[in-house]
Amino acid sequence: DLPVNAVTKVTLFDVDYCVVNRGEQEPLALEDKCPHRLAALSEGRLTAQGYVQCAYHGWSFDASGACKSVPQRQGDASTALCATAVPCRVEQGLLWLFPGADAENAKPPPRVPEMDDAAFKWSTAVRDLPIDYSILIENILDPDHGLFAHQAPPFDLYTATRDAPQTVTLAETSPGFFSLSSAVAATPKLAKTKEKPGVVKDTTLVGATIGGALNITGALTGISTFRPPCTIATGRRDGNGETKFQACFWITPTGVGRTRFMSAAVGRLPFSVPRWV
Repeated sequence: DLPVNAVTKVTLFDVDYCVVNRGEQEPLALEDKCPHRLAALSEGRLTAQGYVQCAYHGWSFDASGACKSVPQRQGDASTALCATAVPCRVEQGLLWLFPGADAENAKPPPRVPEMDDAAFKWSTAVRDLPIDYSILIENILDPDHGLFAHQAPPFDLYTATRDAPQTVTLAETSPGFFSLSSAVAATPKLAKTKEKPGVVKDTTLVGATIGGALNITGALTGISTFRPPCTIATGRRDGNGETKFQACFWITPTGVGRTRFMSAAVGRLPFSVPRWV
């Protein structure tokens, strides 16, 4: 989604950044304001030397934020004001920013193991939503809405009842970092199946009819894991921890009441399904 060697504006926590996808090179990220007159650097361009050039007066900055050129000044520009650089990196097709973090001490972002497996392919979706980050996190981690809001039988595999309770585990992954996981037997609970003349099986929810079979085979566990600040992975796993499909989400707070929703359907498939599908 990020064009190569072009400046792009992104927003996190109501702060604007200018980012550059530099292809095979490490990405570049600066706070989106030129220190000269506070013009948006994302309105500028990338020079042949790989510097971000402000569109207002042409001041240019490298990946560290150091000013490399002031066209109105002859000679060395090192004494000019610096832009504010932000540590960034690309992991599993996502460009991550570390606002306020020291590049040397920034923790690596959480990974989805299946995305490192060549047998898995994924297709992605990105939407900007006028919804607060906390509400969207809660929504994705709440499977009980799926049967009713989405009319989708597979959500029933992640619901919990008195007879099939959900186990929630909080684990510290490293000092100051944690993950939250839920696990439940991946079997139909709120829905029930019944036979119909001429139909092998359908799924009926009390008060609503939902088409399609659940296709449950084997003893599987529905597991959802939230790794703050933004990564959620959910799917069914067998007794060996193996899965054929994971629904993955990166819920990014762009500002108060605004969130960027990024998702990937990660499956053991021969090819990636085009996004338009």
